[in-house]
Amino acid sequence: MNQNKNVLTGYGSLLKAIRSTMSICAKQIFDGGFLFVAGGYMIQAVQFVMLIFIWKSLKQGEELMTYTLMATILHQELNIISPATASLWEGSVIGRFLRPIPVEVSFFAETVGKWWIPHFLFFGLPLWLLAPAFGISPLPASAMHGLLALISLILAASLGFALDLIFASFAMHLKNGCFAALAIREAIFALLSGEMIPFSLFPKAVGRLFSLMPLGSIAHGPLTIYTGLANNPLWVLGLQLFWNLVLWTVAILFFRKSKERMISFGG
Repeated sequence: MNQNKNVLTGYGSLLKAIRSTMSICAKQIFDGGFLFVAGGYMIQAVQFVMLIFIWKSLKQGEELMTYTLMATILHQELNIISPATASLWEGSVIGRFLRPIPVEVSFFAETVGKWWIPHFLFFGLPLWLLAPAFGISPLPASAMHGLLALISLILAASLGFALDLIFASFAMHLKNGCFAALAIREAIFALLSGEMIPFSLFPKAVGRLFSLMPLGSIAHGPLTIYTGLANNPLWVLGLQLFWNLVLWTVAILFFRKSKERMISFGG
């Protein structure tokens, strides 16, 4: 009985620590000033409007408009950049090893609290509600597509965290080149994820190839399911599950090995 109680208490403490970390990070979002946060949202809004104008000028279908809408709303969940890499440069990564939660979980909790929650409340949800004013349907192709898209989004976020951990591990080997890893990642993600440019606009063979790659499962997967553009949603989910198993195995092994070479920089 005592052992079971300790196990349950341990899980309770972990969940409480995760919630506390999320709450603290969410409250810190405006520490840099409202204009700092609003500026980032404004850039995303301008990019969204420009893409919509382009798709309309090209006479693309309603599904593509909804695709771009949801890609903008879910940007933080699809393009996951945790504090893992930046903390190496700042030297703050050492403090995370002293927290009562695993360092990987700490990165997850900080990302959700600092980026996901504020982005959804102050940008994503208002944009979703205003979408009809742009002549765009914010609803999924059907209730079933919406449910499958939610499952796909969870798998995509999990895959995004695995890739983020891999890039953070890669940055540990670059020493002073931490931000070079971020620049490389941003360039690769913009091209291969399908978040900004749907694969349906690529040559068929190229789009098909990109959709089979890990990054394609992050943005292209849930967005095509949500809009009904996926020919076989179950195949997309199966591919996402496969890449999760592969990349999380690589991420955990690589991160554990890279910690042995870790050096903290700066403050």
